[in-house]
Amino acid sequence: MENLIFEQKKYGAVLVKSDSSAVFVTVPDMWQGLPVTEIGDYAFAQQTQLRRVTLPRSVDSIGNHVFYNCFTLEQLILQNGLRSVGDGAFKNCRALHRISVRGLTWLKSIVTDFTNEIVLTIDTEDGQKIVLLFPAYDYAFQEIIPPREFRSVTYGSGSFYRMCVTRDGINFNEYDQTFPRAMREDEPEVVQDIAFYRLLYPYQLRPKYREMYLNYLSRHAPEVVSAVLAARDLGRLELLIKNELLTREQLEGAIAAASQNDFPEGVSLLMDHRLSRFGRSNRRFAL
Repeated sequence: MENLIFEQKKYGAVLVKSDSSAVFVTVPDMWQGLPVTEIGDYAFAQQTQLRRVTLPRSVDSIGNHVFYNCFTLEQLILQNGLRSVGDGAFKNCRALHRISVRGLTWLKSIVTDFTNEIVLTIDTEDGQKIVLLFPAYDYAFQEIIPPREFRSVTYGSGSFYRMCVTRDGINFNEYDQTFPRAMREDEPEVVQDIAFYRLLYPYQLRPKYREMYLNYLSRHAPEVVSAVLAARDLGRLELLIKNELLTREQLEGAIAAASQNDFPEGVSLLMDHRLSRFGRSNRRFAL
């Protein structure tokens, strides 16, 4: 804490500068008996070693260019949302892809400041967990001749997903309605992640959208299961099995692939599922 410099303000303290060379920084919630309510302009700017920052619940605003040129910053952990985020607060934070926050309010200023892909993890006040992916997007200006006007053209579904976020929370219905656009405009790996996160953490997930996500995974089962096995993701594999999304042929191929990927837990899970669903098989695979 000796490398964090604070100043007193009328209603609390502001972190004006971090001189720390630490990779992981946790800002305290109190300084000299005062709550830390703000992170000042450029407080962490140019700290190229920084990978994770944790802010206390008392902080509700961060200033301009706070994390400017923090190229290696990967994760931001908030104990609360933020009422305001200054201009360019995360400019050039190209590695920042994970934000964790408690509560469903004050989220808009966090999510909309990014054009890169963000995985937002929310712990609700009643103990539930939500994980949402906001895809990366890009935009450009095109000239229309005549009458020599310019219009903004967006590439990727990310901007539309961000429209589902307000200062008061997230419209989950609109978020799920955006999925067909993601299927058209984003890479398959991104679309798979969106579907898996919503199914694994189904906060306010309506039955028709649950079926939409399951149908997508079923239609793309070969590439989906290949990615799951390559990542050795037991949670996602259990979801595929629980919902019986693999045909017998796909299941046999998955067992062989799991064995080749040195994923014994996956082999065991898949073989148990094959036995319960299709009965015994004469094929053998080494664990």
